[in-house]
Amino acid sequence: RVYMLDEYDKYKLFKLKNKEIAFDVDLSTLSCGLNAAIYLVEMHEDGDRSESNGAGAAFGSGYCDAQCPHMTFIQGQANTKDFIRRPAKTPELKEVFGAREGAHGYCCAEMDLLEGNRAVGVYTAHPCSHEGANKCEGKEECGDKEKGYKGWCDKDGCGFAPYRLGNDTFWGAGPGHTIDTTRPLTIITQFITDDGTEDGELIDIRRKYLQDNVLIENAEAPLLKSKADSMTDDYCTESNKVFDSKGTGFDVLGGVKGMGEALGRGMVLVLSVWDDNLQRMLWLDGEKTNIKEDPEDPGITRGPCKFEKGSDKDVKEHLEASGEMFVTFSNIRYGDLGSTYAPGAGVFFSEQKSDIDVDAKGSFVPASEDAQPPIRSAHTVLLGLSMVVMTASGLLLALFLSRSRSQTISTAHVDTSQRAWDQEQLLE
Repeated sequence: RVYMLDEYDKYKLFKLKNKEIAFDVDLSTLSCGLNAAIYLVEMHEDGDRSESNGAGAAFGSGYCDAQCPHMTFIQGQANTKDFIRRPAKTPELKEVFGAREGAHGYCCAEMDLLEGNRAVGVYTAHPCSHEGANKCEGKEECGDKEKGYKGWCDKDGCGFAPYRLGNDTFWGAGPGHTIDTTRPLTIITQFITDDGTEDGELIDIRRKYLQDNVLIENAEAPLLKSKADSMTDDYCTESNKVFDSKGTGFDVLGGVKGMGEALGRGMVLVLSVWDDNLQRMLWLDGEKTNIKEDPEDPGITRGPCKFEKGSDKDVKEHLEASGEMFVTFSNIRYGDLGSTYAPGAGVFFSEQKSDIDVDAKGSFVPASEDAQPPIRSAHTVLLGLSMVVMTASGLLLALFLSRSRSQTISTAHVDTSQRAWDQEQLLE
């Protein structure tokens, strides 16, 4: 994972209610079974630095998310209680043992701006019932969906995935798709409040895309009666009903409003690329997630990837046949609604307020007859991280965000040729 810092020993906290965040991404080499993720989690700003954890944010500690991961260390303490291999099931429903983990998990709210590859893309809200990062213990706190325990966080979340929602031509590789993932694109996520202010209640999470200088609105959901094209509480309730999703707990654990409360308090930006040899990433891009499911049932098919594919072996075979596999994130910026994709705005902005408003659909509305589109006056912050190229090489970096927010100051390029780097070289 890559984390964004505001200072050497503090994570950058993004507060995005009534704001938007945008980034450019190149997924052209990522096959089925791989997940390029850029997301926000409510980690502690200092990375849980303490007497027992001298590392803190500068060294990437303090991670948490809505899955309540059972990591080796939590809040500077070894997670050794009941440290055993936990039972798990493969997509073929075969009983196996997973990795060793302790009794405690580390839970916090999570907002996935993108999880995807060439075949599919999804954005997902995962609210939690507790503020900030919290150590859990037991099924009641950490959750166990198979046994009916929701836990403190919504592990499934409410996601908007065009392919799963019945639109299999919106996102994919090649010219037959609205979004052609063989070429770079820009993704914009907007967080709309009920009163149009940062203090309002989050009621909608909207999506827009830019490709080849064309603004593309989010896909509609053909499987839903409402044909929804954004994430509201009504959308989440309707999609769960159509998909017959039981026990996700999205509304009980806070819903869209709860996700907004976390965004109001501040969340840390995380970038990663990963695979999963056990579940084969079928929940993201597969024709079904377990052998008993029927792809004809609504919501079962997540993407075009074959059920039997997605293992480590498949990923390595694809790598040998097709060459390097990577994701590039670049031009990450955030600001007022409408400011990050204004016509002609590019990515270099001053820190002034926008001369335009954005209506309920996210369209440009001049504040007065004399107002101009915010070509140079958009209140947008271009982050000091210009580009991150990541591969599945397993390297962990924490990057420093410059205080000079109007210039590009750093580039990080991680590729498979750098696997020989030792820890000291990485830290340098």
